[in-house]
Amino acid sequence: MSEVTARLGDMSFSVRPGESLLEAGQRAAVTIPFSCGAGVCHACVLKCVHGDVPPSAQRGLSQDLSAKGYLLACQCRPTADMDLTLPDPADRRVDAMLHSAEAAGPFIRLSFETARLIPCESGDRVMVVAPMGPEVPAEVIEIDPDSYTIHALVPASAGAAAWFTTAEFGAAFVAWGPLELARDEDSFDLAPPDTDPQLWAEVGGPKMRAVLEDFYREVYADPQLAPFFEGVTQQRLVEKQYSFLKQLMTGERVYFGDRPRNAHHWMVIPAALFAHREEIMRRHLVAHGLNESQVARWMRLESHYRRDIVKSQAWPRRVGGVDLPLDGYGRQVLDEGTLCDHCGDALDAGTEVLYHLRLGRVSCPQCAA
Repeated sequence: MSEVTARLGDMSFSVRPGESLLEAGQRAAVTIPFSCGAGVCHACVLKCVHGDVPPSAQRGLSQDLSAKGYLLACQCRPTADMDLTLPDPADRRVDAMLHSAEAAGPFIRLSFETARLIPCESGDRVMVVAPMGPEVPAEVIEIDPDSYTIHALVPASAGAAAWFTTAEFGAAFVAWGPLELARDEDSFDLAPPDTDPQLWAEVGGPKMRAVLEDFYREVYADPQLAPFFEGVTQQRLVEKQYSFLKQLMTGERVYFGDRPRNAHHWMVIPAALFAHREEIMRRHLVAHGLNESQVARWMRLESHYRRDIVKSQAWPRRVGGVDLPLDGYGRQVLDEGTLCDHCGDALDAGTEVLYHLRLGRVSCPQCAA
């Protein structure tokens, strides 16, 4: 099979046999949003407007999105030319039906049912759109996944809020989400939680290390979580998490890694995936004999930084109040020889190469052409 051509916006690039759209884009310096690279996070979703989409490229997508030609760039290995676009926000919209709207101080509490499940949980935000009205962000306070019912709060001062208070049961509107939570200058890094020295005295040391070793052993075998730790050894993660938890429990300055926001800045972590990780941790805590109080206090620390981790798109790394490039490409003249990360050819010192700013992967002149 020969190379095919993919077009994304005004960029065209070749895709080699067996190569994914994401891999080809990175080789040719075409920016495609991504995170895990394994079909879990769905950050690399694109829409095909012309060409055949392999079924394997749509695994995990809803029937609605699949029917509209959406695909996962990291899983799509095209066999013919394709024309692609970035996702259309309108395609994420879901028909909704109002159950009730009640005043709750400065908010209106909405209860509504959606035509298909919006993958959100308490604390997430969704957008609700009244007929002929502006979009209004609503904070989810409870969700029933079996009935697709969402209970949420919208500001009573919002322009379209009045429509909900006057609409009758069954009134139709539109919702979509979850949204990336807006971050202001003060919420980029959450303050540490209250310490719990007694918990460290009860479960610290060998018991904590045993919990973390068993936990990460399962994480590295989990198809949803393992892609986020490619290139990092289990032992390294155990050591970092051990010192991080010790610092949270005791207040001692023993952790010198990135803060949670920066450590996870590039990872697209849906609420459901965060909950999946929490459940694995909870199970291992119980298996190692922690009582109900100890489990609850440990999980309080585990969930404290949820707002700095759960998100629908990657954030730039922030250092000294400055946002560093999240993605993109640069050029560099090699000081010493290396290998191309895409074709494996040897590259001599003095060769100008293309490289991915975050991943550091190098494209030789032939691959980047």
